[in-house]
Amino acid sequence: MSRLRWLLVVCLFLTLVAGQSWATYRFFTSRFPGGNDFYSRWSNGCALIWTGENPYSDEVTLHTQIGMYGRPARVGEDLAAYSYPLYALFFFWPLCFIHTYPLVQAIWMTLMLYALLAGVVLTARMVRWRPPTWLWGATLVWAVFNYPHARALVLGQMATLVFLALAAALWALGRERDGLAGVLLAVTTVKPQTSFLLVPWVLWWAAWRRRWGIWKGFGLAMAFLLGVSFLLVPTWAGDFLDDLRNYDVVSATDYHSLTWIVVRYFLGLGPVVEAVGIAAFALYGLLEVWQGRRAEWNGFLWTTGLLLILTHFIAPRTATTHYTVLLLPLFAWFAGLQERFGRQARLAVVGIEAVLLVGQWIIFLATIQGNYETAPVYLPFPVLMLAVQVLSRRRVWSEQG
Repeated sequence: MSRLRWLLVVCLFLTLVAGQSWATYRFFTSRFPGGNDFYSRWSNGCALIWTGENPYSDEVTLHTQIGMYGRPARVGEDLAAYSYPLYALFFFWPLCFIHTYPLVQAIWMTLMLYALLAGVVLTARMVRWRPPTWLWGATLVWAVFNYPHARALVLGQMATLVFLALAAALWALGRERDGLAGVLLAVTTVKPQTSFLLVPWVLWWAAWRRRWGIWKGFGLAMAFLLGVSFLLVPTWAGDFLDDLRNYDVVSATDYHSLTWIVVRYFLGLGPVVEAVGIAAFALYGLLEVWQGRRAEWNGFLWTTGLLLILTHFIAPRTATTHYTVLLLPLFAWFAGLQERFGRQARLAVVGIEAVLLVGQWIIFLATIQGNYETAPVYLPFPVLMLAVQVLSRRRVWSEQG
C-alpha cells in the first residue's frame, strides 16, 4: 500500500474515532457516568502531568476518590488507587489534556472497542480459523456484547489493551517479526497479573528456538518503559508493590484466583487446600512448558492458550474483564472444529457463542449483588476452556510428531 493510501486510511480511521467518540459522549457517557476502572488510572496517572505529583501518593488518591464519589472513599469501597506500573500512563497520556472525564471515557471506550475488534481478527488469523463472512460478522458482534468483553469496555479496563498487544505479539511471532513481537510482549506487562506466566513462557520457547530477536525486542522495550518510569518517579516500583500488597483494601473486592473461589468460597475449605490446588495447577503448567520447549507453531499456541487459562487459576487476583485473552484457545477450538467437521462446524460455533453470550449474562443478572458481580459468574468460561484445552492436547501433540 502506498504512503498516500496509508495516510488516507489513517485519516479515515481518526475521523471515525472522533465521530464515534462524540456520539458515545453525547448519548452515553455524559448521561451515565461510569468507567471507574479507567478513571482511577486516568485521574491518578495524569496528576504527574498536571501537577507533577506522584500518582501513587495518598494526596492524589484522595483527589481521585473525591472525583469518583464526591467524598473520600469509605471502608469497603474501591480506594481508586493507581495500582498499575507507572508506564501504563504512556498508553493514554494524550487524554490527560482533556479535563472532562465523560469525554475522556468516550474516547477510551471507542479506542478499546477497536482494540477488541482488531485483537479478535488477529487471533482468528493466528489460529487459522476462517469462518464465512456471515459468521465473521456474527462473531464480531458477539465479541462486543459477550459479558467479559462488554464489561471490560464499559469499565474502561486496560485488559483490552493487553489483549490487543498479546494478539499482535503472537501474530508478529507467526510471521517471524521477532523484534516487533518482543516489543509487543513487553506491552502485556501493563497488567502483570495477566502476563506473569505468558512472558516467561514465550521467552523460554524463543530461547529453545534460538529466536533471539524476541529477547532483544522485549529487553529494549522493557528498558525503555522502566527507565523512563524511574526518571519520572524514582520511587514508583516500591509504590506499585505497596499497592499490590494492599490490593484487597485498594480494590474492595473479595475474590482472588479461581482456585480460591472454588476452594474457599464454594467448598468452604482452608488455605492449605487452596495452596495445594494452586501448586497442582502450577506443576501442570511447568510440565507442559517443558514439553513444549521445542514445539512447532501449533504446539506453541496450544501451550500459550493453556497458560493463559491457568493464569486465572493461579494468579493472586483475577477478574472477568481479563477473560478476553481466552479468545485464543476458544478460536483454536473453533479452528479445530472447522478442520474436522467442515461446514457442519459453523452451527456448532454459533451454538457455542450463543450459549456463552446468553449464559454468562443470565448468571450475572441472576446473582448480581448491588453493583457487584458475584463468584458464580467467574467460573463457566475459564472452566470450559480448561476442559477443552486438556481434551484437545492429544490431537495437537500428535500433529507435532
